[in-house]
Parts: sequence; structure tokens; C-alpha cells
Amino acid sequence: MLNKKLAKTCDVLVLGSGAAGLTFALTVKHLNPRLQVQVAEKTESVGGCTAYSGGGVWLPGHRFLENPAADSARARHYLENVYPEIDPASLDGFLADAPKLLDFYLARGVRMEASISYPDYYMEIDGAARGRSVFPGVYTGPRKYRSLIRKTPAYYVPFTLNEAMTWGVHRFGHWNKTLLTKRAIAGHLTMGKAYMAFLLEACLEAGVDLVLNSNTEKLEVQGNTVTGAIINGQRVSAPAVMLACGGFSHHPELMTRIAAERPVLSVSPEECDSGGGGLALALAAGLKVGNPNCWWSPIFKMYDDRTEEKPGPDLWAYHSALYDRCWPGGIMVDAEGRRFTNESACYNTVGGLLAQGKDPALDRVWLIWGDYYVRNYVRGTVSYLQPAKSYMNKSKSVAELAEKIGVPADNLKATLERWNTMAAHGKDEDFRRGESPYDNYMGDNFRKGHPNLEKVEAPFQAVRLYPGTLGTKMGPLTDHYGRTRLEDGRTVGGLYAAGNAAASCFGNYYPGAGATLGQGCVFAYRAAHDVCR
Repeated sequence: MLNKKLAKTCDVLVLGSGAAGLTFALTVKHLNPRLQVQVAEKTESVGGCTAYSGGGVWLPGHRFLENPAADSARARHYLENVYPEIDPASLDGFLADAPKLLDFYLARGVRMEASISYPDYYMEIDGAARGRSVFPGVYTGPRKYRSLIRKTPAYYVPFTLNEAMTWGVHRFGHWNKTLLTKRAIAGHLTMGKAYMAFLLEACLEAGVDLVLNSNTEKLEVQGNTVTGAIINGQRVSAPAVMLACGGFSHHPELMTRIAAERPVLSVSPEECDSGGGGLALALAAGLKVGNPNCWWSPIFKMYDDRTEEKPGPDLWAYHSALYDRCWPGGIMVDAEGRRFTNESACYNTVGGLLAQGKDPALDRVWLIWGDYYVRNYVRGTVSYLQPAKSYMNKSKSVAELAEKIGVPADNLKATLERWNTMAAHGKDEDFRRGESPYDNYMGDNFRKGHPNLEKVEAPFQAVRLYPGTLGTKMGPLTDHYGRTRLEDGRTVGGLYAAGNAAASCFGNYYPGAGATLGQGCVFAYRAAHDVCR
């Protein structure tokens, strides 16, 4: 039920209405319908950062796979190889309940579909596989639920992730424009917004209480037991509290705690991550926190900060370069005009290098597009049908480009000549770009040539890349049931954390598409079972 006022007491209090928070609320209500479950959302809409995402959920061993049990075993090997320090109990719990979470969703009307061969992010590591991600279907449910979901920028296209990857996010001519237009007119939801709408409808139909515009100011912890929270200046008593109120990427003071060599930009919406999220509440309550990292991504500014005012919030002004680095006809160079990594590697790897790499040359990094790229692909939100913006440093020659972006012309000339020679032979001998199935999947599979490799030739365009984040990973440390603990190591009775409000169990890694939501929602699901026990 959507309520205007908070109840002063409840059995279970959920702070935040993203995927982790609503998964927890729905699971508790399913396990024990008699419990009063109250969700407090600080904004006027539902969905948190999830609503802005693709809505993918990484769930190894799920029912859509050919051999779920075998996949779970391989996923264990994969995660142990990716992050050897992963907590064994958390690994066991995640793998045991990831398949159960999907079954639970489907039984509650949260419609998810198998991804079409989406590869894990580190396909070169033993145990990696395809298809572990699941994506939300199209939500066509009642307007009363759709109207509560957070609004996204106008450039969000209403296709599903499977449609986007099948049609090509860069191939406008392949899109089913009639279908997309019908969805837009009808107000049907896709991706993260669809995921949240499915969850919201299931929660409200199950009897979960939801109150918007409810800002949590403080957790109430007596000894090592939670007793509730202060919300909008009012005390709300509850013997069980789920901290699922997101991260803090727009909180300048808390971001100084992140392990980064350079300032980090965020494409997480300000309304989600500006108040300090779970970390601020955890620190004030004396909880033990950890994992000072982010879900990294390289970002470029979609305006010329030398001559233009920032055009609105970060979500509108910054572009997360998820695909832009992977398509053929472009390369990345550092301040010395040299390549330094595989441009097509997963965004967490490249973004993390920009943020945490020690080399001073990484202080200024550029993504350079040649003529082939400009004639075929989207640059941020600028298509090949549009002229270059001023921030794109359009140049007719290597010398002009080097001067505009401030790198040594001789180095840049040598870099481009070597790249073009390698691209002509279809093999990156320096950083093995285009050899991983992940690289290829994110590249252009519609062209006759290599999906990732092509010469970079004049005329050029270039944008500066910055270290960026899709969301933070730092928060209270939790055990395999999402239970928090104090600095002295004692478990806090009744207090749980999940999603970006908690320290991620995956360390500084991003195992596959939807790993953010996968780990957040699986541990929210497990926490709900612990509450009801």
C-alpha cells in the first residue's frame, strides 16, 4: 500500500526502494505475510539507481541455462579465480541462492528472460561462461504502478537489453522503430524501469507498505541491537532494519575514502547518491565498513568545459563509455600519446585503471576516433548524422590533433602508424584487443571485418576520458546473510545491508553483466530468510 505517512512502529523497516530493498521486502512478506513491512524511500519516486540501469541480474546456475548445476560449479571456479580473497561463506551463499532468486521472481510475477549468450566480463579466466545474466521483460502493467517509477532521460530507448544487443545499439537501421514507438506512446517500461515496476507491483499487491519522501537521518542502535531509525525527524521503531539506500558517489567528503589516484566522476543519478547512502548511516552508527572501490567506468563530458556551462545534472552531462571504446576505428592514448591498455576490455577494468593506475600519464587520457568510426557509430549521444561538437576536438591531421589534445605529436604519429599496421593484419600485438569473446560481443558484429579492429585515419575526433563510476561499493561489511557488525566485530542484531549500501562481496571486480544487482538482490533475499527465521 502506498501511504502518505510513516507508521511509528513496524516489524520490518526497509530503507530504500531499489531492487535490493524491494526484493528484501517482497521476500519477507512472502515468508511471513503477518509481518508489517514498511519501505521508506527518500525521493518522490521508486527505483533507486536500478531504474536507470539495464536491469540485468547476474545469477549463475539459473533455470534457463542448459545445465544449471554444472554452471554453478563452474561459476565457483570462476569467482575464485577472479577474486581469490572472496569470503567462502558468502560465495557459498550466493551460488546456492542465485538460482532460487530467479525462481522466486518468476513465481511472484517478476518477469525475467534469458540473455542471448551475454558473456562474462573476464572470459579469458577459467570458469567464465555465457548466459549467466537474466534481463527483465517489457512491463505493461497498470499505470498506477508505472507512474511511481523514477523517470529517466529522454534519450533512453524503450528496448530490452536482448533487443539492444541483437539489433545493435549503434545500428539505427536495424531497430524496430514501429515497436519502439508503440511502447513509448503506451508508456510501457523496459530494462531497469521494468524490473522495478515488476517488483513494485508484486510488493504492493503482497501488502508491503511504501512511503515516499522519507529521508533516513540516523540508525538507532542500542548496544549491538538495532531498534529502528530516525526518518524525517521522527523515530520509527522496528526490530529488523534493511539498509538498502544506495551509495554515495555524489558526496564529495565520503568519496575521499575511495581508493583512487584521481577525482572520480559519477553517472549515478544525484537523487540516489548525494546524501551519503548506506556508508554515512553506517559510519554514524559505528558499523565496520570496507571495500573502498567503485563499479568503475570511463566517462567523458558531453560539453566543452573550457567554454560551456555544464548542461544540467551529471546524468545528462556525462556519458559512460560502455560501448564507445569497443567499436572499430578508435583507440585510447595517454598524456604521452601512447596506447596503454586493451580499449575493449570491460568498463570496470578500464575505468578502474583510469582511477587507480599509478602512471602520471593516466592523468590525461583521450579516446580518438578516426574517419571510419565517425561515419558509422554514435559518439555519446551524437550520431554520424550530426556534426561534431566543440568538445570533440575535430582535426584534419595528426599534428592538429596532437596540438588540440596536448600530447607529443611524434608519439601520437608513431602510435597511430603502429595501430593501423596491426589493424590491417587483424591482430593487436600490444594489448590483445579483440581476442576475448567479451570484446567481440561489445564490438560491431554486423560489419564484414573485425568487430573491434579498424584503422584510425584522418579526419579525427577526440574526447577526454575521466575515471568514473556507475555506483560505489564501499559500505558496511556484511556476512553471508547480509548481517552487519560493529567496529569491535559484534554482529548487530536485526540490522542488514544489501546492494550499493553494503560492501560488495566481489571486491574490486565485476564478474558479469548485472553483477551489481545480482549480488545485491541475492543477499537481500538471503537476509529476508534470516529475518524470518
